[in-house]
Amino acid sequence: MIVINKIKHGLAGLILIFAMIISMSLTASAVAEFAVLQASVAEQRMTIFTGTELSSGELRCTVSNQAADISAFGHLSDEAALIKTSVLVDISTSIPSAVRDEVIATLKSLIESKPSNEEVKLIAFGAEQNILQDFSSDRYELSNAIDKIKFNGTKSIIYDAIYSTIPHIEKSGGKITFYRTIVITDGVDDTESGITKEELFLKLQNERYPVDVIAVSKSEVLENKELAAIVRMSNGRYFSLISNADTNSLAQSLGVGDYYYFEAVVPAILLDGTTRQVDITDGSKSISIDMKFPVFDAPITEVPSATPEEQQPTAETPAETETPTVTPVPNEADTSASILSLFGKYTIVIFAVIVLVIAAAIVLIVLFVRGKRKGIISQKVSIVSSSHHVNGPAAQTEFVGDSEYSVGSQFTIKLTNLANPSNTWILPVASDLYIGRAEHCQVRVDDSSVSREQCKITTHVNGLVVMHVGSTNKTFLNGVSVVSDMLLHPGDTLKLGRVILRIDYIQALGDLPVKSGPQRNQGSGKTESIF
Repeated sequence: MIVINKIKHGLAGLILIFAMIISMSLTASAVAEFAVLQASVAEQRMTIFTGTELSSGELRCTVSNQAADISAFGHLSDEAALIKTSVLVDISTSIPSAVRDEVIATLKSLIESKPSNEEVKLIAFGAEQNILQDFSSDRYELSNAIDKIKFNGTKSIIYDAIYSTIPHIEKSGGKITFYRTIVITDGVDDTESGITKEELFLKLQNERYPVDVIAVSKSEVLENKELAAIVRMSNGRYFSLISNADTNSLAQSLGVGDYYYFEAVVPAILLDGTTRQVDITDGSKSISIDMKFPVFDAPITEVPSATPEEQQPTAETPAETETPTVTPVPNEADTSASILSLFGKYTIVIFAVIVLVIAAAIVLIVLFVRGKRKGIISQKVSIVSSSHHVNGPAAQTEFVGDSEYSVGSQFTIKLTNLANPSNTWILPVASDLYIGRAEHCQVRVDDSSVSREQCKITTHVNGLVVMHVGSTNKTFLNGVSVVSDMLLHPGDTLKLGRVILRIDYIQALGDLPVKSGPQRNQGSGKTESIF
């Protein structure tokens, strides 16, 4: 009995030490993170906007562990940057009359306090949208447009209005450009058709487009859940506007005085249409995000070796205009040094935590395998989702694997439940991957509108295809009923009863060649069948 008690006390001590180590490592890593407001890639130039200033001293950027050349960074107030703000004003009669004067006053203050490098587009929306003033930096023009606002709309279509302001992110006149939307509304939505809330959330998540919301009400009320969800999905900000509010302070808070930009040149070989991991650090702050990189068709040519005379700069070709060379991939010694400089004194602690976590995972897997002869091994890992000025619930990502996929897998697919964007699956695909209510389905959807075996995803010479196998409920791909095998692409949606699953990405694995599938017309909304 004494021995058992000693063992219990020993285990309790180990658990306490383990918890302390994890707490220390989490505290150290939490300080290092910063939020991404917007990210885009145009040809080889990657631009990222953040709410935290980066130090230029040790600034480094890697894409899939390959160095990217930093070309520019700074504050959004710089003349080198351009800010393009779309302001949506809800003019429906549901806007309280006691707050309408505050809405106009806020808009006037916003225009008066805007920086010279900001262009504003003013849009009034109800059942339809009316552009009162296109993008302009002229305060007089914008002020006259504000005077045209009349709160006489019979309906308010919020999601359509926000969706229409999300642009194709690109440079404007060669300048680094930051896009955003400010929407002023009471949150009363009369959408009967058109863009749904789920479609808007998907667009905001894919585009990394910030939306600031000004929630209008007669008096102080609880936070509007629907509007707060828009803010969380977009990394925007949430404000309240009530009668007799300080509109000048609100307008100042809507500024972008705390936003910064970062630009880097990405090696052309990485621009192949896949999703890649981007890591940025200045030694004290860091971020790791997944970005979809476009296909860059420009040929990569080797520059012939120059003679010593040719290497000297001349009057016609000054040294400053020479093409910069791409930083080579760091070797193992450089990588180890980078890791040590990144974690500093916490290096040993963090590696100890990793070893303990791996050991615990192995023990859990062994116990689970012994408990069941065959089945799906699943882990639910809680990840605290970051939100900008709005506290959101903890998200969950479900990683599902099957023993038969451990060798010879050709693809990895990621799916997200749009009704609950925090619920995702990342799965290897080697043969048939079933989706349905049955427990043996690799993607199990617990909803009465879904068949026990609704559909399956399987490999094909062109990539992955979806096949309908249910006998009762239909399967839809991008709104088209699946009656034969249909090719899947990143961004597609599968509708199973009331449940909509989005395909975030499809990643080819192994050495097997993957032939390019049929091309789809952009914006057509049609999905092709491969047979």
